[in-house]
Amino acid sequence: MERQWYRPTLELNGLWGGYTGQGVKTVLPSEAHAKITCRLVPGQDPDRVRERIQDHLRLHAPGVTVTFKGGGHGAPAYRIPPEHVGLRVAREALRSVYGQEPLMVGMGGSIPICDTFREALGMDTVFFSFAVGDENIHAPNEFFRLTRFQEGAQAWSAYFGALARSRDSVATAGG
Repeated sequence: MERQWYRPTLELNGLWGGYTGQGVKTVLPSEAHAKITCRLVPGQDPDRVRERIQDHLRLHAPGVTVTFKGGGHGAPAYRIPPEHVGLRVAREALRSVYGQEPLMVGMGGSIPICDTFREALGMDTVFFSFAVGDENIHAPNEFFRLTRFQEGAQAWSAYFGALARSRDSVATAGG
């Protein structure tokens, strides 16, 4: 889980090159292509990571022309501070809906707007998840159970109530 949640990755999304049509050809390909992506962790600079990968590929491909397309699409990783009031309130809300202590998990996805919210607005983002593994999020056969939708509505309602109570207690205590 540490690898999935907290370590950077480099993914080879696709490879292609040479003759890809019907039939057999005994020719040497004149070009090859690869599509790669990376999942970053806090502290990594997307531009620096891109530069390091490009430098590495050029170093290990002597005599080959290496070109890069795209690339201006990176975003820093986002992680909410573990002691954030929003996480405490989220645990309280989920406990009220499910009747047991929620699991706190890290996720390996990228949602670039979260870092933008933090930088531009000084706000953090809390994520709740109500889908389960067999619902195949982002897959061609993705689906979402109506019971999860109902649980999500209950949890968000509980969240905003708990957040209001939390803010009231801070204000009452002089914070």
